[in-house]
Amino acid sequence: MTFPVKGGIFGVGRLATRLTALAANHQIGGWHIGHWVDGKHTAIRITLDTIEDAALAKSTCYEAATA
Repeated sequence: MTFPVKGGIFGVGRLATRLTALAANHQIGGWHIGHWVDGKHTAIRITLDTIEDAALAKSTCYEAATA
């Protein structure tokens, strides 16, 4: 799934922290960072283990990625 990112690498850091916390609390399974979708680093692809994991990540991390 694609996550919007504000702040380039710093935004990805916030997103990764949030996803790692969800995984550590066993709310989602594994996740893997993908490639930037554009040269301006406004969005990045993240692979999650299941559709349910993706739905939870979207509902809890979209705000963190764009804050």
